[in-house]
Order: sequence, then structure tokens, then C-alpha cells
Amino acid sequence: MHATHRSPRHADPRRERGAVIIAVALFLFLMLGFLAVGVEVGRWYLVRAELSKSVDAGALEGARNITNPYADPKAIARDFAYANFSNAYLGTSGSGVGAVGFDVTSPTSTQILVTGHTTAENIFAQVLNVGPVAVASAGAAVKRPTQIMLVLDRSGSMSGQPIADLKVAAKGFLNYFAPTQDKDKVGLISFSTAVKLDRALGNNFVTPMTTAINAMSAGGWTNSEDAILQVSRTGGLPDQSGTPVEDQAFQQVVFFSDGVPTAFRGNFERGGVVTDAVVAISDCPGSVQNPAMNPITGNNISGYNVTPTGDGVSSIKCGSSPTAPSVYWMAFNTYPVPGYSPTSGCIPNATLNTHMCNMIHAMALDNADALKKRGVVIYTIGLGDCDKTFMANLASTPDKFYYAPNSSDLQAIFQQVAQQIQLRLVQ
Repeated sequence: MHATHRSPRHADPRRERGAVIIAVALFLFLMLGFLAVGVEVGRWYLVRAELSKSVDAGALEGARNITNPYADPKAIARDFAYANFSNAYLGTSGSGVGAVGFDVTSPTSTQILVTGHTTAENIFAQVLNVGPVAVASAGAAVKRPTQIMLVLDRSGSMSGQPIADLKVAAKGFLNYFAPTQDKDKVGLISFSTAVKLDRALGNNFVTPMTTAINAMSAGGWTNSEDAILQVSRTGGLPDQSGTPVEDQAFQQVVFFSDGVPTAFRGNFERGGVVTDAVVAISDCPGSVQNPAMNPITGNNISGYNVTPTGDGVSSIKCGSSPTAPSVYWMAFNTYPVPGYSPTSGCIPNATLNTHMCNMIHAMALDNADALKKRGVVIYTIGLGDCDKTFMANLASTPDKFYYAPNSSDLQAIFQQVAQQIQLRLVQ
């Protein structure tokens, strides 16, 4: 009996090739789909990020104008949002229901809320039948409680039209904040030889400060350093260093002057008695003026000359001058005269005059720096022959110094400063 042998069956190569092609095609299709989704997801995130920037920009600009009596803050917010994200931007829908849109509300009198929505059209992900994706974002900005001290120069060079134009500009500045004077606080310091707290920092300020501004009259020296120091005293801006950041008010100083510092306030010892007084210099370079002046009234202190310098106790004779009680300038402890001790006697006039010019500038700048370290923002407005370098250095940053060639320019410049009130964005 013979066994029957069968030949082995061989696979059809054509059928195997077809199966491989189908598998590869399916794999490529899936890979293309995943790649498409990956690309689209990245674009979705980009669309949302740009939409978020737009609603934030709109909310912030709207809140900047929330106290502007000449503008609609909600309209401004909407316009800014659209300016940053227009129809069809980044491949979003250009029209119809899916086009970009911004809704603006004002939940409170100090807040602007912007909500944006659009539709991200898919390009590659359509191969997986993925349709358009809705994207939305919201942003809010709130006007922080604001505390502002106006510090205004009423020295002799402001007489006539300059002081009249200053009054108009300052009152216009107040009106900008009138709608929120129940929340914001504003105070007024005016200065010449003497520094006066015309109105302590407080709410409901428009009427009393208008009265105080109208009552200002020009005359005397320019005591800039003591005016800036007054901002930190009672009635000025409170120190917020121990207050949580989220509870702090936004503090600002608006400092105006038309000239250069010509006076300072300090303690002087003569005959063993210490006197609080103001000393002036005629010009820089110039000559130190006698007698000293009362820091409250600005009047001369009869017979109280501040030269010759010395230890404040001994009588002293300088050259051919008669014997006279020496005067100890206590400011020299902090701002020493180069080459002399604080109690040096008979400092030459030329040296004393030069030093005082430098010292009164340095004192004002140091007082301003102390405010800046507390987070206070300082704006400066200079008029006419002011020392522009000094005023720019006094400001928090050089761009916060504004210059008015003529007093007729003051109203517009004070309005610009009012519009620069900074706001904190709240997400």
C-alpha cells in the first residue's frame, strides 16, 4: 500500500501585499489624525491665550476710564478687546455665530468685566470628523482705592497768571475723581517758605479742596524738601508697610513747581538753644539769606541770623567780623560740608553757598526716595524755568515728569496725569 503525498500549499504573494498596504494605509491615516489633532490642540491653546490677553486689555483700559466723565468705560473696554482680537484672527470664524464677540459689564462702580468668545475652525482635524471648537475667556479689572496728595508750589514766582492757571488745572484734576470721592482719598499741600497742609487726605474732597485751592496766594521762597516731607506726616499718605498687599490703596503724589529749590527746614542751635527754622538762598549759586524764618508762618525770626557757623554755643569771630554767637546747622550731620566738620566755625561764604545749593536738592530727592521705597508713585509737573533734571529725578521714573512751557498748558497736563492712575488687574 502506497501512501499518498500532497504538495504543501503556498500563500498567494499578491494577497499578502494587499494586506500590508491596507495596514500601512490605516496606520498612516491614524498617524495623520493624531498629528492633525496635535496641531489643532496647540492652535486652540494659542487662540485661548490671545483671547485672554484681549479681554484683559479691554478690562484694564475700561477700568482706567471708569471715573472719566467724558467717556463710556464699557465701550472703551469693548473697543480695546476687538482691537486685540479681530474677526478671523488665528483662523477663527470670520462671521456668523462663531465669530469673536465681547460682552462687557460693570458689576460694581469700580469694576469692569469682559467676557470673550469665538470659534476655532479646524483645518487638519477634519479628517477625524472633529468640528469647530468653542473658545471663551473672561477678564476683570478693578480700580484700586486711590490716595493722592497734591503738592503745589505757591512761591513768589507764581504770582499773577501762573497761580491763576494752576488753580484752574488743580480743580480740573479733582473733578476727574469726583465720581468716586466716596472711595478715593485726596489731600492738598501747598508750599512756599512755609509748608501748609491745606486739606488732610480724605474722602469727599472736591468741595473743601476747591475752597482751599481758591485761597492759595503766591509769595516767598521754594521749600521743596519740606513740602515732600509733609507727605509722610500727619494728614498725608499713611505708611502701608504693615498692610497686606491686597488691602493696600494705590498711593500717588503729584508734585508741581515752577522753579528750583531755594529753601530748607532744619534745626539750628545758637547759644545752646535749638530752633526749628527755614533758611533760604537767593539763587544757585547765590548767597545764604539772613535772618532765618518761621516754618509755620514764613515770617522772619527777628535777629536770628544763621551765620557765622560753628558749634552753636561759642561766640566766634570770622576775619574782620565782630564777635557773634555761632550757629550749629544740624543738617550738616547728614549732609556735611566737604572738608569741614558739622560744628566747624566760619565756613567761607562761597563754600557755604555752594554746599547749600547742593544740599537742598539732595534733601528733596532723599525725601522723595523714602516715599518711593514705600511704594508711592510720584508724578512731577514743571513749569517754565523749573530745573528739569531735578524734576525728572524727583519723579518715580523720568516718564512721570511732565513739562509745561507756559502756565496755559497746565490744565491739559494735569488732566494727563489724572488719566495715568494705575490699576491692578484682577483675574
